[in-house]
Amino acid sequence: MKADPATDEWGEDERAYERAGRKRDRLARLLRVASILYSAGSGEQGVPVAEIAKLTGMTTRTVYRDINALDEELAVPIFQAGRGRYGIERKYFLPPLHLSVPEAIVLFLAARLIARWSDEYDQAVVSAFTKLADLLPQPIARHVAATMLAVGEHSPNEPFTRTFATVARGWSEGLVVEIDYEPSEGPRRSTRVHPYFLEPDAALRSVYLIGFDESAGALRTFKIERIRAATLTTKRYEIPEEFDPDRYLAHSWGIWSSEGTPTEEVHLRFDASLARRVQEAVWHRSQRLVELPDGGVELTFTVAGIVEIRPWILSWGDGVEVLAPASLRESVALAVSSAAERYGPVAAARPGG
Repeated sequence: MKADPATDEWGEDERAYERAGRKRDRLARLLRVASILYSAGSGEQGVPVAEIAKLTGMTTRTVYRDINALDEELAVPIFQAGRGRYGIERKYFLPPLHLSVPEAIVLFLAARLIARWSDEYDQAVVSAFTKLADLLPQPIARHVAATMLAVGEHSPNEPFTRTFATVARGWSEGLVVEIDYEPSEGPRRSTRVHPYFLEPDAALRSVYLIGFDESAGALRTFKIERIRAATLTTKRYEIPEEFDPDRYLAHSWGIWSSEGTPTEEVHLRFDASLARRVQEAVWHRSQRLVELPDGGVELTFTVAGIVEIRPWILSWGDGVEVLAPASLRESVALAVSSAAERYGPVAAARPGG
């Protein structure tokens, strides 16, 4: 039989929709099991699997499989209270929040940023969306559901989910985390870290752990995606009162701190064609802006090193010029020159080129 392209395309759409539906159904099932484990099984006796199956209308085999998924995929702290009896540590979940509509929408906007930033399926993000939808008016809740579907179409990243959950628990409960870390340069190593802070970097679409590295005896920054394994220990720690994440990151353009990288004063000149866009935002807390007679603007920043700010400068194309420092000017000039060489044949092929 001859294939009908329109029919085949529709079939693929249906299959994609079914896959998304299965993810939603599984997530809803896991949330129901987690809710029962928390509400009925947070005491020492736990709750029988048979009772969970009765309450959810599932088989006991499915319940066991979901309990394993909560434990292994999402790092939910499930304990076994006896044969066929399980529970969740009560301190794992936060108490319910009572939000006004504007407050809930602020969280929705933050979640939208996370969804646009995330290029992989994260069950914690989808779960948070599901709970958030219950707090919002129906018209907005529909957009939450649509966002959840978009995230659900991504491929899962279970190692990141497990690592993030372990590090987050260590930070929230004051427990040392043992990690196996693979830096961008240098050998892979194991160390124990006291989590002080978690900081997102929107430009790099990453999350970073700032903490005290026992092996180094100093504060270090770890990219969550580079943590190959994370184990929660029973050793407790306290975050020093003098630690202030905003002060620690005061000169960072992204995540680099001036405590480990010397600061540089970056001086940029933007053409008049870009001036309005530049003036519409505060790009860094240290910025100083000067309007020029020709309609352009000059911006000055004090940042930790030049590595993180360089991609941002290049993103403005030929409408920006680095005036200082010389090392950054040379680095940007080299990047522009290399790009020009790469596109040289294309430029030469144009009329008049």
